[in-house]
Amino acid sequence: MILYLSVIIFSMIVVSVFNILFGLQMLDVPWWFVIVCVVLCVIYQFAVDGFFAIVIKKTPDRWYGKDKKIFQVSASEIKFLNFFRVKKWKEKVWELGGLGGFRKNKILEPQNPEYVEKFITETNKGVVIHWIGVFVGYTAIVAFPFRFALTICLPIAFVNMVLNFLPIMVLRYNIPKLLKLQKFLDRKKVQNV
Repeated sequence: MILYLSVIIFSMIVVSVFNILFGLQMLDVPWWFVIVCVVLCVIYQFAVDGFFAIVIKKTPDRWYGKDKKIFQVSASEIKFLNFFRVKKWKEKVWELGGLGGFRKNKILEPQNPEYVEKFITETNKGVVIHWIGVFVGYTAIVAFPFRFALTICLPIAFVNMVLNFLPIMVLRYNIPKLLKLQKFLDRKKVQNV
């Protein structure tokens, strides 16, 4: 969480300073208005991401099951995620699943097949939420006056995009491990019958 907040605050400062130093005449606003606009743009990003997170959380779980082809993680994607060493930094990514009622940073019931299945479903929902966040953040460009689009909204939307890509990578990294755990639990259940 500290890393995310640091990136957000640093980005806000950089965008504000850049616009105050180089864009005031083009924007034709006082310096303090630039700061207000940057803050409002960041709030907009949180609000839009949060809105779509709520919408996705309300959709049926069956849409996000492990059997859906769209959620399968290919061998090349696994190589890609390993190349970026997701395992080393995944704990630093801000996990907000608890706000929606299901934390995904730790498997609390690793011996419970229903819980693991729910974990997979929630992980897939998280992937969809963050993919939507990658793109809808750019709606700030049309939601704010045009003169702020390139120098304020676009950089803030880019930061939002990056901060959404990181959890996507973590969630996609975890899916094969969760599927392996569930397969193990299913085999164990069959052996016990």
